[in-house]
Formats: sequence, C-alpha cells, structure tokens
Amino acid sequence: MKSTVFVGPNLKLFLLGAILIAVVQDFIANGHSQGPDVLCAEAGKASTVSEATLERLLEQSFTAPSSDLYMRISHCFEQRGDIRKALLYLRRAEKLADLEALQ
Repeated sequence: MKSTVFVGPNLKLFLLGAILIAVVQDFIANGHSQGPDVLCAEAGKASTVSEATLERLLEQSFTAPSSDLYMRISHCFEQRGDIRKALLYLRRAEKLADLEALQ
C-alpha cells in the first residue's frame, strides 16, 4: 500500500525556487534604477525659495489654512530639497481639498 500523502518533496524544485527568488531580490535591490540618483540630484539644487517667504507662508497656514496655501508650501519644500516635508504638506493639501469640496 503506497500512499501519495507521504511522498517526499521535490528538493530540486525548492532549490530552483530559492535561487530564483534570490536573483529577483538582488535585481530589485541592486538594479539599474534611477530613483536614489534623482533624489540626490534634486537635493543638491540651490534653494530658490527664501527663508522669509517660507516663514510667511507657514504663518499664513496657521491663521487661515487652505489647500492652495499648503500646495505652495509643499512646492517650496520640494524646491529646497526637503522631500519629506513636501509630502507632508501635500497630504495636508489633499485632505483640505477634500474638506473644501464637501462644503
């Protein structure tokens, strides 16, 4: 009586699958992507937005927030190379735009 439940696993297929996964992971991690290079080039640009302008926009955002104002602040941070703050204010602008659309 031979039962097919206790058949040994095909180890060659497991090994082949593991190698394939390792190759795909290596390609993704060390591929020819331009993502980090582009971000570094953007961060190296000279700032075209003055500190006073950014401070004025931030003060206005506390007194009278609007989605347009947050978009301008996001753009200023993007020009300065601060991508994290630019994304933060972009998300705030999207949330305020949704709220403004409901009113």
